Amino acid sequence: MIVALLAIASGPLGLREGLGRMRAEFVAMRYAQTAAEGLMARPVDRAKVVGSVDRALELAPVHDVVTRQAGVLYMYAGAYPQAVKALRALERGDLSNDISLGHCLLLTGETEEGTALLLGAAAHAQKRRLSGRGGDYMYATLMNNIGYALADGNAELPQAREFVRQAVELAPLQPAYIDSLGWVCYRMGEYKQAAFYLERAVRHGGARNSAENYYHLGAAYARLGKIRLAARALLKALEYDPQYDEAISELRRLRYELPPPMPV
Repeated sequence: MIVALLAIASGPLGLREGLGRMRAEFVAMRYAQTAAEGLMARPVDRAKVVGSVDRALELAPVHDVVTRQAGVLYMYAGAYPQAVKALRALERGDLSNDISLGHCLLLTGETEEGTALLLGAAAHAQKRRLSGRGGDYMYATLMNNIGYALADGNAELPQAREFVRQAVELAPLQPAYIDSLGWVCYRMGEYKQAAFYLERAVRHGGARNSAENYYHLGAAYARLGKIRLAARALLKALEYDPQYDEAISELRRLRYELPPPMPV
């Protein structure tokens, strides 16, 4: 037994190396978990989140689960180029991964590829539903995510509205879907309708509201000339995420005084 173990340990993938790799992967998963918790913190520290994801990938650069988590975490932290790099390393065909990659491609200026990936994911989801695979919940989630990604990237807006409409039809009280519908309306210049849906999303969201919800609502109010309401919503977004560039830019456009920087 000892001889066998020594032989294994001396090989290219020996016991010691295998245990070291397992330990590194375990620690990498912990870093990914820390990053996920950081995104849920109030206020969010994006730089710290990105640093944790960087460390996770350093420890487990070829671990599919870590890479998948890293791509999504980078995306939510607004680190879109890093998200694209991580998500490209995964095999195509997983709808959730493809949607995340398509979203990030749109936000990094690769509009044609991102749009094609998202529309392909939508066609695949629709085909899967027609064949009886996957229930309403999964279909609604996929349609919402695809529609929101297209709207966020300002691409194929009529199609985006239809995708999100299907999601809302299946789950009319889901705040995330209502927010997506409001954001599509905003992108299409329908600001009054956008504010209607975005107000409803915030009302239904309650404690689950995010900086993004308040930014969307503030942006819609701003376009309607409701400056005080816009500033209140945008400042609320910055309470949740002091590094939310879009909210900062919108407040500056409104000539509102920004809150003091978050102490380090």
